Parts: sequence; C-alpha cells; structure tokens
Amino acid sequence: MIEVAWIGRAGIGTPMKRITRTVELDAVRDLLERPPRATLAFTRDGRIDAHPVSFVYRSGSYFFGMQAGPGADAIESAAHARLLIDEGCYHTELRGLWLLGKPVPADPAHEGGGEVLRWFELQVEKTAAWDYDLMREMAEDDGPR
Repeated sequence: MIEVAWIGRAGIGTPMKRITRTVELDAVRDLLERPPRATLAFTRDGRIDAHPVSFVYRSGSYFFGMQAGPGADAIESAAHARLLIDEGCYHTELRGLWLLGKPVPADPAHEGGGEVLRWFELQVEKTAAWDYDLMREMAEDDGPR
C-alpha cells in the first residue's frame, strides 16, 4: 500500500489518500501460465541467496527448477523460500506476484531448456500480487493502515 500526503490549502494534517496496487492472484494468473522471469530467494548462512529459476504451474501446484549446484543443495534445508514472478519495464507495466512457502524436492519429470535442473515444489503458505496499471484509491474501510 502506498500512502500519499497532500499538503495544500488545507495544510498539514489533511487526511492522506490511501492508494493501493494490490490485486487478487487471479488478476495476474497469466504470469503463472507464462512466467516472463522467475527468481527464488531464501536465507543461507545468515544471508539472502537469490537465483533465477525455471517455473511451472501445474494442476494447482507450483514447481521451480534450479541449476544443479550449491544453491540447489542449500534450498533443500531452507525452512522457507520466496518465489517472485514479475514482468514490465515501465511504471504502469509493472505487475507480478510472490509466493512464500516450503520448498520440497519434486519429481524430475520437468524439462528446462537443455540445462540439467533440480526440481522442487513450493508448498505455498502465503501469496501477494500487484499491478501498477490498476493502482487506485482505497475506500476508508479497505483494510488496515
């Protein structure tokens, strides 16, 4: 949520407009079916580790493939990971979603562009989605501040 303060004739203390870019996951579902780019982030040894991944959404399940190596080895012991899928270059083109959940090894029956990938399923616990082109003012009773 973005809050915008207007300081004008009414002066400081004028109620702020509440603006949101948040949308329901269904509004960006096309990104699940054709992800332009996907990035996975998790913590390893007390620091954030981020990797580009291949992504497949199939029958309500979320799968990602990582290039075999230390990152793929480390994700197996990660308690949680966040998967970001987004697109757009310019302000009103920016849209995306993130999925937070537990990564678990998955059946390697997925293919990924000729690379050898290790596949995982993200058991999603929480999601968020946004679309800057649908930015709008919130009603006073639309959720917490």
